[in-house]
Amino acid sequence: MISELAGFTLTRTIPDSVFAGVLSGSYKLFGGVVRNDAGQIVAHLVNAGNSANTLSTFLSPLNTAFSGLNTYQLYRVGSDINQLLGLAQASMVISGLTLAVSSAGFLFLSNKINKIDKKLEEIAVDIKSIRRFLELQERARLISALKVIRELNLIEDVSTKTQMLINSRQTLGEIHEKYKALLIEDKYVKELMPIEEYFTITAIGYSLCSAELGMYEQATNDLLESQSTWRTATKSFVGEEVIGKNPQRFLAKKYVSHIKSEEIASWMDFAEGSDMGFDRLDQLRDMSQKIDINIFNSIHKEEAITIDVARKLVQRDRVLQGYVDQYGYYSSLKKKPSEIQQYFDTLSRDDRLNECYVFLSNPKLALNKSLVRTQTTPRFVCTAQPGRSAK
Repeated sequence: MISELAGFTLTRTIPDSVFAGVLSGSYKLFGGVVRNDAGQIVAHLVNAGNSANTLSTFLSPLNTAFSGLNTYQLYRVGSDINQLLGLAQASMVISGLTLAVSSAGFLFLSNKINKIDKKLEEIAVDIKSIRRFLELQERARLISALKVIRELNLIEDVSTKTQMLINSRQTLGEIHEKYKALLIEDKYVKELMPIEEYFTITAIGYSLCSAELGMYEQATNDLLESQSTWRTATKSFVGEEVIGKNPQRFLAKKYVSHIKSEEIASWMDFAEGSDMGFDRLDQLRDMSQKIDINIFNSIHKEEAITIDVARKLVQRDRVLQGYVDQYGYYSSLKKKPSEIQQYFDTLSRDDRLNECYVFLSNPKLALNKSLVRTQTTPRFVCTAQPGRSAK
């Protein structure tokens, strides 16, 4: 078992320079990864609590406290570490994924499928395509494969565990290709969302199997390829079904309680693959306003659903990018997610901040010791080094 996260230090403090980087936009938050403009990981944020709270479903209304939280809102964070961690956790909840890649992901994915299926069964009565989706044989195979690998930590025989991973990886890969074909087809929102969920689950599960088999670079490349396919489909959906040909409508009063200004900017950037940020709002103000025939100060139920879906997709894209970054890091260490998870499991609850563990890159920590802002008392905790115990 590893005794440290190589190149990073477990800490209860974050230097002011990191906050400054986030505020300026030179550092960006991707789920559980804070990355600089050169693509290097500055910090890992690892959820330490129960991940059950992240099991939001594609049609579940989101708590308004989480609405609109994204990288454009970081200017409100200031130098408060709890707000930064809260932002990461909100991203986790909205995206429906955990912050960090780990072997615990197998159990998480299995539980996630169960919750999704319950929601699907509720709406299947009214939507024929959902009924057909529930009858697909691939779903049964997927559930079976995840049930097998979620118990891997109970298997002591290495050869048995390896064979289980190989078999499950093959099954997940075959199913993933099926959902890939379905994902790239044009879909109505309630048809697209279950397919998108299952595509994401199989992509993550397949990559986890690869990493657990020691195929580190393959795991990174597989997830990166899946994210590329996912982006193509979801960008099209957000651009055509959510933003549409009249994006300036979002500036109207009736949308104020549903969409934050920063969300409008982030959704349009996501759909177009750009990074204009708040300049988007000036662009919309320059566009001629179309007459809204809806005299009521409310939006239709279907549009409300697409808004929640857009919110989830944009956050999910960031978390998936964080996963890709983490796989790249694990590849450099030549360590499996299960080995990383075993290390996380040894950490003390006293080292948590807002149900997260914070790991800061050693170069950043060394360069900014004089600028460190402590959350409570002037204290930081280092990971145990070989031959030494953590103080």
